[in-house]
Amino acid sequence: MQELFAKNVPDIIVKIFLYLTAGELHVCRQVCSVWNEFIINEIWQSRRCRNQLKNRLHRNWLNLEFKKSEQSLSEIYNQSGIKILNGHLLLHPQVYTSTSSDHKFACYKLKTGQKIQERSLEGFIERIDLGSSFIVFGFSNVDDQINTSDDTSESVDILQVYSVPDLNLLAKITLPAEQNKELYCVKNDLIVFLRAYRQSLDSCQFVLFDPVNKERKDFIVKLSFTDVLGIQFDGRYVLVKTIGKDDKITVFDVITRQCITKGLPASEFTLNEVFRYPLSLSIEDHCYLTVFNIKTLARYKHFIHRSKKPNTEIGLLNQMFISDSGFLILSRYEKFKRTDHSNCCSQMELFNLEDLKYGIFQPVTLDIRQSGPLFDDFHLDKSSIVALY
Repeated sequence: MQELFAKNVPDIIVKIFLYLTAGELHVCRQVCSVWNEFIINEIWQSRRCRNQLKNRLHRNWLNLEFKKSEQSLSEIYNQSGIKILNGHLLLHPQVYTSTSSDHKFACYKLKTGQKIQERSLEGFIERIDLGSSFIVFGFSNVDDQINTSDDTSESVDILQVYSVPDLNLLAKITLPAEQNKELYCVKNDLIVFLRAYRQSLDSCQFVLFDPVNKERKDFIVKLSFTDVLGIQFDGRYVLVKTIGKDDKITVFDVITRQCITKGLPASEFTLNEVFRYPLSLSIEDHCYLTVFNIKTLARYKHFIHRSKKPNTEIGLLNQMFISDSGFLILSRYEKFKRTDHSNCCSQMELFNLEDLKYGIFQPVTLDIRQSGPLFDDFHLDKSSIVALY
């Protein structure tokens, strides 16, 4: 390569570099200042070269191959949901169901379906979240009451944290009376809480709790707790939505404890919001995937349904997840019977988050079923998607 640089043949050098991936080009930029300047000027700042790299990325993305397999579990309870974590399946009661002492949740091996462990649950489940090696159940414990000064009562919300796969109870956390379940998030090793700061009405307190190592950290931010609608956490950044004349977005970095941006307009009337900085994604009007790039302030929309047969009704219960490997997975289905979900065409669409940053919607579509009952629940990890029927 040094001889080619010395001969001043930029066209040949560009052709050689274009065989590399974007990551490999980034490594090449670190070889020396000459290589760095050449790659910046002749490749990154060249529309033709950038388009060539982008088109190759799209071809590779659209030609991905997927394997499908089915596994029968030893027992499935009524109103069950499913999660996948570190090569294990977790079968649990669905949210907004009241469980009794005989209602179990169980852990199975993903490859064989063999049951490893099971535990009993009791209470009204309102949320279920996964950490890197644990599962968190959010209960509304209506039997335990807190008496207030005006003789009214409020339900006590409790979190129970279980390790995976042995399902040992790691922690049982009683939430403060003023904190609802929209004000905590689980990601990686942490449960992040946003709480009122008792010494100031204009401040809030972030609490970062590691249930495995029993470690806790906290810091104060300038934010009125009474204005907070909810939070989302991607492992480093917390997105806080606040109410006002217009709803706003504020983003904090839990590592540096700094405010990254504040006062950005938030989407309204959205469902299934997910967040991975710098993207805030939601479903609007039951049919549009909306992407908001917090860094560039760009907004994009994509119609997510497509009718395959006459008199087909589009589904309204779409779900979204963001995988650790950088994909957005969105469930989509169409009903052939308007009365129920007994006959549906169900798919999942996989979007590359790097594409979504620039409003490029080129998903890979996975056909789950061409007809038959809609799946009860689905979940994903880095490379696997599991659907429960």
